[in-house]
Amino acid sequence: MTVAYPVNLAVVAFGIVVMAMGAYGLTYSRNLVRQLLSVEVAFNGLLMMLLPLLSMNTSSATYFGVVVISVVSAEIIVVVAVLVSYYRTSRSMSSDKLEEVPE
Repeated sequence: MTVAYPVNLAVVAFGIVVMAMGAYGLTYSRNLVRQLLSVEVAFNGLLMMLLPLLSMNTSSATYFGVVVISVVSAEIIVVVAVLVSYYRTSRSMSSDKLEEVPE
């Protein structure tokens, strides 16, 4: 006997709201650290939208969770290293000066 679980629309709606907040922060912020946090918030909103679909099969949800945690950890390490390098060369965290940095 198979039980079909309905997709929890409240979780999907909350994921859309969180993703929109991340997109807003990315669009209207000029600080690179705030933009990084906004991208992470938008990514977490996307994961919240996918979560109800993956909760139907626990083994795939577990695998997905491990992969997502690994990818996000690697992404954070790379982006923070790039931001530190950028700050050392420009002494600013403003994204307005990105085109002004000498090569």
